[in-house]
Amino acid sequence: MKSETQAQRLAEMVQDRMHYPAYQLALPLAEVRRSKLKKLRVDDVLLTGFDTLECVLIEGRTICAKTVVRYAGNTPRVEIVQLSEDTVGDAGNEKYSMLQCSFGTVKSKVLALKHTIDIAHIDLEQVSLNSEGKMIAQGILVNVDEEIAIQIKKVIK
Repeated sequence: MKSETQAQRLAEMVQDRMHYPAYQLALPLAEVRRSKLKKLRVDDVLLTGFDTLECVLIEGRTICAKTVVRYAGNTPRVEIVQLSEDTVGDAGNEKYSMLQCSFGTVKSKVLALKHTIDIAHIDLEQVSLNSEGKMIAQGILVNVDEEIAIQIKKVIK
């Protein structure tokens, strides 16, 4: 256990020292009713609709790549499966808001198909929920009927 913690800390230190572009590792963005986001409570469960952990890399307001999580032994990595240049926009409706479920920041010198990025320094169970540029809640990933879901652990007002 101690060696895993040391390895994760070393990976974090290396990531911090590299001067590569930084990307937010997040679940694909979702459009959610604003009234539902305002009613979020601790222990609420949000269903994602995914049965595999698919993520996107976001730089600023641009979705740069779609990824899937793969494991090399016990080390999690994301593999880029599609490059894109989609702009993160507003929901386009005053009743809806874009929800970003972020795991944290990764750095990578290369964004190319099949390229893998080490994410050992990121806790894939912890998720930050962001809407309109601010964090609204924190949660953890849970399994609900073989589907990935997010259980809310803290609501930020």
